[in-house]
Amino acid sequence: MTVRGSELQSAQQVTFVGSTGSRDNVVVKLSARAAQPTAITVTVPRGAKSGAVRISGTIGSAVTAPQPVKIVAGLPATDDASGSKKLIAGGKREARFSYHVSGSVAAGARVEAVSGVTGKVVRTWPLVKSGEGSVNWDGFVGNQPAKSGAYVLRLNELASNSAKTKVGSDSQFELAEGFFPIRGAHKLSSTAMQMFGGGRGHQGSDHFAACGTPLAAWTSGVVQFNANQGAAGNYIVVQRANGESYAYMHMRERSPAKVGTKVFAGQRLGRVSDSGRASGCHLHIELWTAPGWYKGGKPYDSLPLMKRLDKLN
Repeated sequence: MTVRGSELQSAQQVTFVGSTGSRDNVVVKLSARAAQPTAITVTVPRGAKSGAVRISGTIGSAVTAPQPVKIVAGLPATDDASGSKKLIAGGKREARFSYHVSGSVAAGARVEAVSGVTGKVVRTWPLVKSGEGSVNWDGFVGNQPAKSGAYVLRLNELASNSAKTKVGSDSQFELAEGFFPIRGAHKLSSTAMQMFGGGRGHQGSDHFAACGTPLAAWTSGVVQFNANQGAAGNYIVVQRANGESYAYMHMRERSPAKVGTKVFAGQRLGRVSDSGRASGCHLHIELWTAPGWYKGGKPYDSLPLMKRLDKLN
């Protein structure tokens, strides 16, 4: 949400005013960069009620925005990958292959996903016994995304004797193993201080971008943590299907993704900033082995993944 006006740079907090006195007010503390002279941008917090919005700061008295805010529950998550020409493994859009069965189905008749790089079959699905059938593929093989490259969805030889592919099926497409999280101009880690390890035991890698640049989930998973901490600032941790975790830190506000909910690759998780203990607006990303972030896993270098994803999308 953005509130526009004048002389707003001294604002320190935004209060979403409830309907029963001050008991259901929700207060958002503003970071140093959230308030600009003519605009304040803030994520509407959980629990906020429809109604007035009050802005207060170090100079002058609190003011109420002229237009009340209407809170709408259940808005769909922003999909930053919606314009991608590639299928993103774990993304909101899945490959769909449809077919029609007109004869008897032999044992072993299947739809198969074939790598265009190696020619190997990476996944299969059995045919329906009769009539219309379809397969949706999210780009995963087991609990891991398939390797990036060209793929073909097709009927195998046994299936071709009794079924035909329907027009409009996703028969050939490019797959990306994940989605690059920083959705704007950026600079990848380039110094020892920004990279994993080093003398200070850095558990992630730092990638710089302008404050406010959108951040998207690089792959699918379930939100484990969504909080604020003195050093990490606003951060979110997502656990993947394979038990590993990834964390984004120093975000401008708390992520809109709730703990326990599923996220898809490309889903908007927040914006780049310098909340917590940070020098300059950047994404600090950590990758952790199973069983996950401070759950018995260990951090490992995220820079190789970031370099791969940056080239893909």
